[in-house]
Amino acid sequence: MDAERWWPPFVEVVAIVWIALFVVDVAITFEVLVVSESLEGTVRGALQWLFVVFLLDLVFLYRWSEKGPRGFVRSNWFLILTVVPWFRPFRLLRIGRSIRALRLLTGSRRVGSFLNKVRGKCHSLWRRLRD
Repeated sequence: MDAERWWPPFVEVVAIVWIALFVVDVAITFEVLVVSESLEGTVRGALQWLFVVFLLDLVFLYRWSEKGPRGFVRSNWFLILTVVPWFRPFRLLRIGRSIRALRLLTGSRRVGSFLNKVRGKCHSLWRRLRD
């Protein structure tokens, strides 16, 4: 099937967009980012619609598998857990290529610098939230 080829990369892109919107939503909630009410509603609405893609992903994976419901759940419990979008980055841990690509990216001067800045911002935000 053609959909079996393009669907997984599409869902991974949707996951990255969802994570970015989730970060924006958290920043809006903690008033780190101030936006209009309409933009806030748009972000939350987009998060809800993107969640539907994750549910469809699970449905498609079940249909494409040749197992019954019990066998599918037993053999894909980790995959089912990653339907919840904030667990989705853990799916990348299963893929050796992604880990190798991340190592290559962090070795790059520009990307490594960017990741260090992001890490620093996350660390300072965490300290601010903790205090």
